[in-house]
Amino acid sequence: MKKISLLFAFFIQTTLLFSQASPEKSIVYFTRANSLGALINFTYFDGDKAIGKFNGMGYFIYECEPGEHLFWARSENKSFVQAELEPGKTYLIDVQPRMGGLKASVKLVPVDISEHKMKPIQRLVTKREPIEFSEEELAKIQQDMAEVIGRGMENYDKMLEKEKDIEQLTPEMTITEADLVFEKKDKN
Repeated sequence: MKKISLLFAFFIQTTLLFSQASPEKSIVYFTRANSLGALINFTYFDGDKAIGKFNGMGYFIYECEPGEHLFWARSENKSFVQAELEPGKTYLIDVQPRMGGLKASVKLVPVDISEHKMKPIQRLVTKREPIEFSEEELAKIQQDMAEVIGRGMENYDKMLEKEKDIEQLTPEMTITEADLVFEKKDKN
C-alpha cells in the first residue's frame, strides 16, 4: 500500500511539473542536466529576444508562438538551433556545457528522444522546479545583452553565408510527459 501511495504522489508531482502547450502555442524545455562549469552563466535567446539566464544545473520552460525560431545560447561561444515548432506541441533542447582550457562553452542539442540519453534530464525535471524569469528580469537581460545580441545575429548570418551546419529542431521531435518521468528500476 505504501508503494502505491508513493507512486501516486510521484505521478501527481510529475504531472503538475510537465507543461503542456495550449493548442495555439508551443513549449520548449531548455535543460541543463550536467553540473560541468556550474558557475558559468549561459544566456538564452529566441532570435533577438532574451528568454533566460542561469548557471548550474536547472531548466526553464519557454512558451512561444509556433513556427520558425532561432534559439541560441551564449557563453564564451554561441550555439544555434533552427526550430520549426507546431502548435500544441512540446519540445526539448539539452544545454550541454563544455570545458576547454580556461574557457567554458555551450552546445545546444535538439533532443530526439529515440537517440538521446534521457536519464539525466528525467532526474533533473523530476527533482527540481523549473526556473522562472519575471518580465523585469528578462527586460534587464535584454538591456544588458543588447550588444551581445547584435554580435550573435551577425555570427549567425556569417554561419549561413559559409553554409555551416546548424542544429535543427524539427516538428516531429516532440516530447510527452512520459518522456520526462524518471523511474527507478526495481531491484527485485
